[in-house]
Amino acid sequence: MANPYELWDTRRSLGVFRATEPTPLYWAPWFQQQINSTDEYIDFEKLPKLSRKLAAFALPLARGASIYDDSARTFRVKPAYIKMDDSVDPLKPLVKQAGIDPSILDESRITPMQRIELLKVAIAAAHRRAIELRWDWLAAKAIIDGKVTLTGEGYPTTLVDFGRDANHTVTLTDGTRIGDSGIKALDVIQAQMDTMSNAEFGALPTRITMGGSVWSKLREDAGILDHMDTNVRDPAHTIDRGLNSGKIFKVGELSVGGNSGQKVELVVNNETYVDPVTNVSTRYLGAKEMVFTGSPEALQGYRCFGRIIDQDARYEAIDVFGKNYTEQVGDITVQRISHKSAPLMVPVNPDATLKVVDAVD
Repeated sequence: MANPYELWDTRRSLGVFRATEPTPLYWAPWFQQQINSTDEYIDFEKLPKLSRKLAAFALPLARGASIYDDSARTFRVKPAYIKMDDSVDPLKPLVKQAGIDPSILDESRITPMQRIELLKVAIAAAHRRAIELRWDWLAAKAIIDGKVTLTGEGYPTTLVDFGRDANHTVTLTDGTRIGDSGIKALDVIQAQMDTMSNAEFGALPTRITMGGSVWSKLREDAGILDHMDTNVRDPAHTIDRGLNSGKIFKVGELSVGGNSGQKVELVVNNETYVDPVTNVSTRYLGAKEMVFTGSPEALQGYRCFGRIIDQDARYEAIDVFGKNYTEQVGDITVQRISHKSAPLMVPVNPDATLKVVDAVD
């Protein structure tokens, strides 16, 4: 007997996945370039910065000094692999479903076969949200820590270290934190900006993202408040001292002297995610932490996607591969929806970021 279920082919499955509403993400926008590789590894190459070496003096008939250097440094990464798979409960198409049927008070106008199609769309939307949140988590770890630890049930714990300079993780101690007696917040910020700017593949920060505890101290810093004095013409910095709410909100800007009025955004991020292994709600950025980030161009963030291990995907390297198939549970045919992805967010220039731990007491 022919299969009575209407199964989505690959084109339709991906079309449904892309049509669902994207999840707002904070960290992922720093990764604006993309590589899809069917190889096991993805290779990157860094060219050194332009030399500041002066031309050497020499006698007219002497051999000139060598100065040209075309050396480069390469590194490689191996994308991770994630898989999501849900069954369409064979009983759900028979009863009203919240968010799918018009209303429990209305007479049903949806047949079981129509309802099963809508259930498949709902599953695809849930998969998309979870996958995009994982992409954002990978981006956050790359930016905040300069490395990421991949772990999961039955998955060997693997550390991917992007090689950020150890000096780009700064731990403040008693007497050096924002809010401590005699400590100026702008001096603390300036020290981190200097470290980032002077690094070989560093950058001038364009944004400082902080946890809520840092903001509670920063907004009361005397030096910051002095710059907001309305008696001073053209104050250099702007800070929102009013009430704030939400998981993410911008609280002000700092002006960078000598850089044509470049601004450094100040943003509070109190977002959390639910770890699928521990099922515990966890912060992306600690409440007492700050992370300095250069522009996406300086970071050179790449969204990397590896090969999908599935013959139906023709072993291609695509962002997400969606699949609709059936399985037999006894004498019952059950539809399943699966999505696979092999992502890794890679900062080619990780020194364009810097993390401050224990920025406040």
